[in-house]
Amino acid sequence: MSHNGYQEIDHTADLALKVWGKDFETLLRQAASGMYDLMGVVVNEGAQIQNVFSLDKDSDETILVDFLNELVYLAEDKGYYYSEFDFNVEGNAWTVRCRGQRIENIKRSIKAVTFHDLEINQTEQGLKTIITFDV
Repeated sequence: MSHNGYQEIDHTADLALKVWGKDFETLLRQAASGMYDLMGVVVNEGAQIQNVFSLDKDSDETILVDFLNELVYLAEDKGYYYSEFDFNVEGNAWTVRCRGQRIENIKRSIKAVTFHDLEINQTEQGLKTIITFDV
């Protein structure tokens, strides 16, 4: 298994993604990339777009779910896809600066990212988790 990545796994009713990364920020990036793949996002290779949003500093699981749910909203409602992320933690908030492109097409919608059996585990290689998506 590579040091960072993601892989779709079988789930009875929803979609699930196994994600791993050397640290928490890498885990967030891999989770975003994997989620966009699950959605079948096709991007418009035009001009780059940028965005900034904040997340409350909370448990790692809550930050992960809030981060991905914000990306779902931005993809589904605004048509934004982000491939680059910079994270800054100050006080009680995470600031996320992201860059990407406009979405041309989404093949599969995601309603929400869930907390179902969500647990981020430390391994010798870094962090890993399984994320369930409500479709």
